[in-house]
Amino acid sequence: MRPGPLASLETVTGNPRPGLRRWVLSTLLLPGAREVHAELHHDGTVLLAASVSWHAAHHLAAEDLPDTGVAVSEDFIGACCRDLTNAAWELARRLRVDSALQLTATLAVVTSSPTTPTPALVPVVTGFGGFTDVPNHARHPRRIQPVTATLTPLDEAEALAGTAQELFTDVMNQFGLDPQF
Repeated sequence: MRPGPLASLETVTGNPRPGLRRWVLSTLLLPGAREVHAELHHDGTVLLAASVSWHAAHHLAAEDLPDTGVAVSEDFIGACCRDLTNAAWELARRLRVDSALQLTATLAVVTSSPTTPTPALVPVVTGFGGFTDVPNHARHPRRIQPVTATLTPLDEAEALAGTAQELFTDVMNQFGLDPQF
């Protein structure tokens, strides 16, 4: 499995920054690094934001991508779902939270101005041998609906994997794809 966005934070984990009732880890200011931002709030809230287009854009031939699209990596979206699920579970256990957690995952596109049309999101899948491709049957939506899943701090590894898979599947189904970890 591809390393998730939290692995990208290795360069800053020795120095997390305190925020207002939270710890902040970010690679946004590091040149050439994958853009990842994570926050662990004192109330148990976890925020994980990562550029899911970074890897896809670097490993896909320009002619394979529609002119008006933003490449998003199916593998890295799955890794984000796993990391979000695991981070939320670990923080909830650390804070001794005893109620269910709601996880929400979505994809968003940042445009240069509010009047700029939102580009289509183009899913890039990695096949056998590590070759990347844009499936012909995949949809290229301009917006992804937020998807949710529930998790409890008492869940074990199998339930965590199921929750992450549920988030991942619901996001990728909006592209017309049926993903597997």
